[in-house]
Amino acid sequence: MANRKTIALRTLQLTYHPMLAQIITEDSVQLINQAQLGCITDKELAVLFAQIALPVTPHPTITDQYWLLAPCPAFFFLQQHSLSTTLKVQIQIYPVDEVESVIHTLSFIEPSLYHGLQAKPLHNLSKRHQLAKQHHQSVPSKQKLALLANTSPSAVRH
Repeated sequence: MANRKTIALRTLQLTYHPMLAQIITEDSVQLINQAQLGCITDKELAVLFAQIALPVTPHPTITDQYWLLAPCPAFFFLQQHSLSTTLKVQIQIYPVDEVESVIHTLSFIEPSLYHGLQAKPLHNLSKRHQLAKQHHQSVPSKQKLALLANTSPSAVRH
């Protein structure tokens, strides 16, 4: 069973577990730009980090360092924000005997499940935006959403 701990980002020492590093070497990842990071407010950044729980195991030889057990592109993207060092993140610490199972579950089962559940993410985002506006809720602009999604504003439509 895993233990949960909150740790300051400025003190977090993290590297990919060697087994994970082998299977994600050819993953495709979108490059980010400063405009994407710059449009995230301090409050939004804090909320996003509060939702992250990084699956880790202690490094076997280096004290206070952890091996990451899943690819976490959103974490690494957000970590580049200038204010990220003032925040904390949760880590889920797994024992060594569960590492292989956790890596396989989070590298294969979870992405397969999410892909099946998120058939039309931009369509859903557009509908949420439209419905929130209909109910007079404050919502981010479609330009901001498109910038974060690395797409054009016209792609955020239904």
